[in-house]
Amino acid sequence: MHIHFIGSEGVSMKWLAEYYADRGHSVSGSDAATGGHDAANVHGADIVIYTSAVPETNVELAEARRLGIKIMTRAEALGEISRTFPFLIAVAGTHGKSTVTAMTAAALRRHDPAMHLGGTVGGRRGRTSGKVLVAEACEYMRNFLTLSPDVGVVLNIELDHTDCYKSETELIEAFALFASRCKTVVLPCELSYICPNKAVRVGLTGEYALIGEERIPFGTRITVKTPDGARTFDTLLFGRHNALNAVFAIAAARVCGADYDEIAEGLSAFPGVDRRMQQVGETCGLPLFSDYAHHPTEIAASLEALRAIGYSRPLAVFQPHTFERLAVFSDAFATALKSARTVVLPVFRARGEGSGASPLGLADKINTSGGEAVAAADFVDAAGLVRSLSYDRDVVIVMGAGDNEKILPFLLGNNAI
Repeated sequence: MHIHFIGSEGVSMKWLAEYYADRGHSVSGSDAATGGHDAANVHGADIVIYTSAVPETNVELAEARRLGIKIMTRAEALGEISRTFPFLIAVAGTHGKSTVTAMTAAALRRHDPAMHLGGTVGGRRGRTSGKVLVAEACEYMRNFLTLSPDVGVVLNIELDHTDCYKSETELIEAFALFASRCKTVVLPCELSYICPNKAVRVGLTGEYALIGEERIPFGTRITVKTPDGARTFDTLLFGRHNALNAVFAIAAARVCGADYDEIAEGLSAFPGVDRRMQQVGETCGLPLFSDYAHHPTEIAASLEALRAIGYSRPLAVFQPHTFERLAVFSDAFATALKSARTVVLPVFRARGEGSGASPLGLADKINTSGGEAVAAADFVDAAGLVRSLSYDRDVVIVMGAGDNEKILPFLLGNNAI
């Protein structure tokens, strides 16, 4: 069978393609970032799979419909694939999905887990075969409702995708529907009302609760209250948000039958997901971190995590992700970023159209809020600004969910400016 992917460069799409290729199917793909789209690309395909970022007017999608080829969204394909595994763990939530998905798979390493992830670990995508599938489940366009998990994890609920949810109430309703599709749900105490009869509560209170954390060489030691008493676990990550992420992974792994020694072994070796508070080198004599934070809550958590390990004067390079998100959250972005000196990159247009929101407008708001910010014209300009503004900083962090990684070679000295 020949399967063609429209929007093939997405991490999840690459995992799906690898899944089908590993089972003997031929795969092909196209993407705006790698040559664009052509109607002829779908000729000979038995199935066409496309991402939510692909518009309905896409020429390949239109041609597949004209030819009567079977068409699936990325989410529908993941749902279909998930049903081929004996056991499914699905991790949902506005923040932390990738980290907790990968942490849970690490905690279940003796259970032969497959892993579907919206990122990479050590440059590698998750495995496509195993006895258990641990899958990241995204709420965008209600994509997670294609899954029927044995164990669902809901980390948090906060409005993010304003292009498909009109209010937080509507978003909570979607998460409640997701929870209703799960046999057991691991979630924060304050959200247990969405599925009270099958909830395992996690957080600072609950069946699994974070009751202590301390910095240790190369990581953090956390103490967790469990139904079996207090237990300690070592992780290579830092920050309160990652300590709580680990508690969710511990709870999910226990529900799935992992013992504490297995969980501790997995967490102690887990290096973190790429682009999640990842130190990638040095620039201007300062540590350089790459981070996926693109929501105000995530930005605040990342900057707080840096402060927790002694970096109190960060220089942040932030790339807004979609014009609509920038317009809706501009005030919150300014509040989150005002504790850092900030270089604002051009907007990454993942989907949708431009609006009145702009990087220059965000920089102005940060300055008005009591911070210090400038807008960059491009990556080269931004790298020059970092060099000129880093003189009294102690760390540089590049944040955003778009293609902001393109600035790293300039900051690391691998490209001339």
